[in-house]
Amino acid sequence: MDTPLRALRRWTAPALFLTGGLLFYFGDRRQAVPASAGDSFRGAATATAKGQTSLRVATFNIHGGLGRDLRRDLARTADTLRSFDFVVLNEVHGPYFWQAAGQTEELAAATGRRWLFAPTETRWWHHEFGNAVLSLADVAWWQRLPLPSASRGYRNLVFMSLPFAGGSINVIATHLDRNDAQAREEQLRAASELFLALAEPAMLMGDLNTTGDEPPLAALLARDGVCDPLGETWGEDTPRRIDWILTRGLRTLDAGMIDNGASDHPLVWAEVALRERRVIE
Repeated sequence: MDTPLRALRRWTAPALFLTGGLLFYFGDRRQAVPASAGDSFRGAATATAKGQTSLRVATFNIHGGLGRDLRRDLARTADTLRSFDFVVLNEVHGPYFWQAAGQTEELAAATGRRWLFAPTETRWWHHEFGNAVLSLADVAWWQRLPLPSASRGYRNLVFMSLPFAGGSINVIATHLDRNDAQAREEQLRAASELFLALAEPAMLMGDLNTTGDEPPLAALLARDGVCDPLGETWGEDTPRRIDWILTRGLRTLDAGMIDNGASDHPLVWAEVALRERRVIE
């Protein structure tokens, strides 16, 4: 005959196993983060972008701060970002329960920028993964929109208005699906249609997981008025890439890549200015 203590011992292990299984099942499930909007970024910049006639922008898939040496080092990531006024980041992690700040806030504090974290999915009961933006100038407004997805993960784009030179630049920041070609094409179509519909000046930035010779992106690059600053600057020396800065209504002053091992992606950057307006007499 079982004593109460023996009965408790007999059922403890199955109960713990069942509880652990349920926690893993529900915790590991990925859920899309819904649309959201706001009229400013968080934090305060330690420098000002006022009075500038050119803007240094960059897009960088930071791989969660994990470098090619398999060492996670956000200080190294921050060092890569310091010379830019406006940066779009991909593969950024949010804070876990035991952390006071996520990677976006840590990078903003290290570089003296305002910040926005745009999570794409919730997992383990927190905003685990997504895109981010760092900026010296505060935005006039921003909107986060989920993208169509057919794979295990979720994606979004962030549409924002960036003050510059007495006006503003419409900016789209995104990171498209890597594994599902159909989902990626649908996402690129959605981002491209919005980009082409925006009033100039406008920029589309991020890891598109698409090379320039693939039909959906090749068609966008061929559109009248769409510029690829890195391709304009480097010409035939431009390498195949999946991280892009595309512009409309802006002049390219310079562009380049930084590949210092801080991520498994290079940082792509451009210095742009407003197009000179023609005076008709």
